[in-house]
Amino acid sequence: MILSDLICGVVFFFQCAIGIVGNLLLFMHYVYITFRKPQEKKPLDFIIAHLSLTNIVTLCTRGIPEIIFCFGMRNFFDTWGIKIVMYIYRVSRGLSVCTTSLLSIFQAIIISPHNSVWAWIKVRVFRYILHYFFFFWVTNALIYISSIQSTEAVTNDNISTYRYISHLFVVPSRNSHKVTVKLMLSIFIHDIIFHFLMGLSSTHMVFLLYRHSKQVQYIHRNHHSPRSLPQVSVTMTILLLVSCFVLFYWLNNCISLYLSFTIVKHVDLDTISAFFGLCYPALCPLILITRENRFPKLNFMPGKSRRSHKDFMDELVKP
Repeated sequence: MILSDLICGVVFFFQCAIGIVGNLLLFMHYVYITFRKPQEKKPLDFIIAHLSLTNIVTLCTRGIPEIIFCFGMRNFFDTWGIKIVMYIYRVSRGLSVCTTSLLSIFQAIIISPHNSVWAWIKVRVFRYILHYFFFFWVTNALIYISSIQSTEAVTNDNISTYRYISHLFVVPSRNSHKVTVKLMLSIFIHDIIFHFLMGLSSTHMVFLLYRHSKQVQYIHRNHHSPRSLPQVSVTMTILLLVSCFVLFYWLNNCISLYLSFTIVKHVDLDTISAFFGLCYPALCPLILITRENRFPKLNFMPGKSRRSHKDFMDELVKP
């Protein structure tokens, strides 16, 4: 085992451990609230629980095989094994994109003023969450079906005949047209659409929170600085979540596109791409847990300030 593989294995191990534990705690937290404290249930809980599950599957199907490889277990999967694992990874990754976009859109609708054009769908929109999830599952399962045909397990060190190569799987050159047109292009278009929707909704949401903070700034200016206002804190949380999403997923996409079209094969670049692709599923629960008032945590804030923040969050998610 060479040192670089050992370092990569340790990095992927901690990334997966933090991400899986964080997402699992977040999912169990919402399950507990649903069945034991239904009076505390909020409209977005089901979406965040679904996002946590997709993040767990993404980390398991991409991170764990990388850990296995880095710690010396070569050719762990046969061809059909790697086909199934990579197909599940791509579907779960696509579901993570869709669910994050849906979360952003619903947040924008919820915090919209009651006299806005979105007011009439506030009550109705949450009735169709299962329909949205069913649509996401079906479309992602169909989009990534071509990965089953094009992906093969690594069986030798001759990379000259491969269009795309990683430590875990390869795409033979005979399938280059299928990969370029069906797989990589579909991933690119898929991410463009949902990133665009998420960008619009997040921009609208930040604008509403900024306008609200301006309205209450005069009231709080003698007691709080503008940065300490709950509205500003929520806005920064949204910006951080969206920034992480866009940054890491587009780093992953750009490297994957480069590896698909370049003649020179850089196997280590796929490892870097996998790391960036797993950053968002690993960091997402940490961002959400730190801003979840119902999640048990040590509280060093004054009681009055914490109650004020909780009241504001409850007001935001009230349908």
